[in-house]
Amino acid sequence: MRWQFHDLIIEGNADDATLWQGWLNSFGSLRVSTAVPNLTVTFKTAVTVPEPPNRPPDFQQGDLLHYFVEGDQVIAHFPKYGQLHLDLASGQTVGKVVAAAGKTYAILEDLIAISLSPHLRRRQKFLLHAFAAAYGGQAVLLVGGIGAGKTTTGLSLLNAGWQLLSNDSPIVVKNGRIQQYPGVLAAYPESFAHFGLAMSSSGGNGRQKISVTAESIWPDVWLDEAPVHTICFPQIEDRTDHALTPLPKPAALTRLLPHAVEQWDKAMIPAHLQTLRQLVEAAPAYILHLSPDILTIPHTIQTIF
Repeated sequence: MRWQFHDLIIEGNADDATLWQGWLNSFGSLRVSTAVPNLTVTFKTAVTVPEPPNRPPDFQQGDLLHYFVEGDQVIAHFPKYGQLHLDLASGQTVGKVVAAAGKTYAILEDLIAISLSPHLRRRQKFLLHAFAAAYGGQAVLLVGGIGAGKTTTGLSLLNAGWQLLSNDSPIVVKNGRIQQYPGVLAAYPESFAHFGLAMSSSGGNGRQKISVTAESIWPDVWLDEAPVHTICFPQIEDRTDHALTPLPKPAALTRLLPHAVEQWDKAMIPAHLQTLRQLVEAAPAYILHLSPDILTIPHTIQTIF
């Protein structure tokens, strides 16, 4: 199937129902297209994970992901889940993935993003690990690691009537503009419960996140593009109210880098850094100190609009 993705056409393929469902979950909010694709990603099932090249990786993220780079040919090797072969010259990615990839939380969405992000960078579209929502047509970026509170903060904004640009990977383009990157909302049941949304995890034991489409909760929630208004770095604290502490622009840029730049893609780092610099020049940045009063977060952020 092909989707209209801003000024690009992306084609997604899969030879397995579970893998195909990963595409539908991620890109179902986009308009279907019949135009010639600019980027093509194909997932094929494999019984076992293919062997990596017989040499040390050029870059690795612990035991989770190893990159092997030979010019425009890149292998992203997941020891547990499979292998992606990216042809950066042609805009094509072919992945061979095992069944566990379709059964493990968030892996298929990660595979899609990793399959696309290097191709998007070469088209001046840079993914940022963040939540992006918009108020009055202007975007707020919520940037932080696991447990920082960005998803709960983002849900509070959507519940207050804000629009959604991305749950996890908004696109930063030149001059401080943010474009939509599709995908599902993922949070623990108690996070949804704060907003009167009764949802339960299906199957398995233990505490699990729930994935739902944003439009199934808030119709017409998606926004295609917006200028950035504010960058917030949330952090959960033991306090009685929320607060915003301004951050100098160099400090904001430093905080953004671990959530943006992929070190293996050396050819694109200068352009990536330039785009991030334009982002921090276009918008003030703050540390968002979060108290337990989740429902009042939107009011706190709106005080700086």
